[in-house]
Amino acid sequence: MLFGGTKVYRLNIIYGLNQSPRVWFEKFSLTVSGIVFHRCHSDHSVFVRRTKSNFVVLAIYIDDILLIGSDSSRILETKMYLKRHFVTMDMGRTKYFLRIEVAHKKYSVFLFQRKYALDLLKEAGLLGRKPATTPMDANVNLWFDGSHKLDNPERYRKLIEKLIYLTATRLDITFVVGILSRSMH
Repeated sequence: MLFGGTKVYRLNIIYGLNQSPRVWFEKFSLTVSGIVFHRCHSDHSVFVRRTKSNFVVLAIYIDDILLIGSDSSRILETKMYLKRHFVTMDMGRTKYFLRIEVAHKKYSVFLFQRKYALDLLKEAGLLGRKPATTPMDANVNLWFDGSHKLDNPERYRKLIEKLIYLTATRLDITFVVGILSRSMH
C-alpha cells in the first residue's frame, strides 16, 4: 500500500498473471534494441552488440543477466544503460551461472560443472565408482524387446535430462547420453 497525503492507495501487482513474463521480456527486448543489441537467431534469450573491433553478448534467463564481451568499456556502458531502465544489481565477476561454474584466468574463461556432476552421481548412487576411460562400447545395443522393464522409469528420465544438461561442458559423454536418451521409453 502507498500513502499519499490523506489517502491510501492499493496497488494491483501483475506478477501472478500468465502474461507478465512475456510482457516483461518484450519490454526488455525493446529496451536493449535501443542500444543496438540484436536478438540471436538460434537462442532468443541471447542478444549481441557487434562493432568492427569488439562485441558484447547479453544472455538472460528469467531475471538473471550475463554480460560478456571483448571491450570492458562497452560492458560498463551496457550496465549503466540497463540500470537506468531497470532495477539491477551488479554481482561482479561471474562465478556460477545456471549451474555452470566459471573460472577466470588471465586471457581465458573456463566453464565446468564439477558440483553438478558430483550431485548427479550422488543422486544416481554412483558417487564412489571408478571412472572408465571409454564410457560405453560404441556397438552396445540398448533397444529392449519389451521383456525388460525399469523399476522407476520416471527416475531414469530425470537422470537422463540431467545428463543432457551436463553435456554443455562435458562433450566426451555426448555419445553415451544420446544412446541412453533414445532408450527412455
